[in-house]
Amino acid sequence: MFISYSVSVIIVSLALYGLWYLTKDIWNWFTTLKFMRLPDASFVILVRNLEYEVEDLLRYLVNEMSEGEHEYDAVVVDCGSDDLTPIILKRLAAEMPLLTVVHGSNSMRPVEDAIPLCRGEVVHVLDLTRRLRGDQFMAVVSSLLKQNQREVAMRGKMEE
Repeated sequence: MFISYSVSVIIVSLALYGLWYLTKDIWNWFTTLKFMRLPDASFVILVRNLEYEVEDLLRYLVNEMSEGEHEYDAVVVDCGSDDLTPIILKRLAAEMPLLTVVHGSNSMRPVEDAIPLCRGEVVHVLDLTRRLRGDQFMAVVSSLLKQNQREVAMRGKMEE
């Protein structure tokens, strides 16, 4: 099928006009992006009877927290352990300034009592008593801390 010269000129003109508007919209979209640093974070970690794992897990956490440019801290709540976990936590808290240890009782609400001790604007709660295993804990911590090292692109005006 052949089209006339005048129709082909109109089609090319419309295509160039659309390309110009597309380029203009993309340029406006990129120039309105603002990059924002993610806020500092805290971890509330609930533990119970983890005497064989707790030291390795918390050393991993502190090692990962110290690698970023963000300020992190961790509040470890012992939810009534009846093994050597409280003694290990006390020793680790004395050794690592990023850790705060709270020894809980049965009447304690661990998350509600631990959140006021957190210094970060964002609080991640990780439950090692019933929900997470040790290997899952390490994967989640790594993922959360790597995610917080990036800046986020925001559209529109931001408060400074």
